[in-house]
Amino acid sequence: MQTREAARSGELAADGHLLRLWRPPLAAGEWRSLGLFRAADAAELEGVLSSMPLRVWRHDTVTPLTAHPSDPGSGAVMINPASADEADLLDAVLTRWKAAVDAHQPEQVAALFTADAIFQGLHPYAVGPTAVAEYYAAQPMGMTAAYKLGETRALSDGLVLGYLTVDFGFRDRATLTVSLSVIIRRDAGGWRIAHYQVSRLD
Repeated sequence: MQTREAARSGELAADGHLLRLWRPPLAAGEWRSLGLFRAADAAELEGVLSSMPLRVWRHDTVTPLTAHPSDPGSGAVMINPASADEADLLDAVLTRWKAAVDAHQPEQVAALFTADAIFQGLHPYAVGPTAVAEYYAAQPMGMTAAYKLGETRALSDGLVLGYLTVDFGFRDRATLTVSLSVIIRRDAGGWRIAHYQVSRLD
């Protein structure tokens, strides 16, 4: 059931409905999560929540959120011209990417890429999820990724560009900081990475 819940969470994230999940401090024997979801209305949100396998045992308390005038994601104080929606879409995909990288799950990383994805890590470029899986399978156990999203642009409907920095941590060597450009594309399977290019500025 938990495996099915994780798979469904990934689908909802790819579709832009599930933005973030947190585990708050828990008392002994307590089970609780906090989630940030996006839906057009209450009916759509209920459909999203009821599609999750653990809903049969879970009680959901929904708190609607509205924009705050001092929200850093609002146009009043945000330096980055990207819309919050674009940043949220990228963050949803990248959160799943980071989780799979940190867990050393190359097949899960590859599942986040389109069939024709152009991928360039710190080796010559390759195309497609198989090449992505092989690249991450060759990375050392214990490698982690911490990213910071910089700029985003909507290139067209269903196509978003992101520019970010990533700190790759290792157990036996210094942290490697790189710049990363990604393009995510929406298709029948949700949002996936269609272009991934790493560069080093040093």
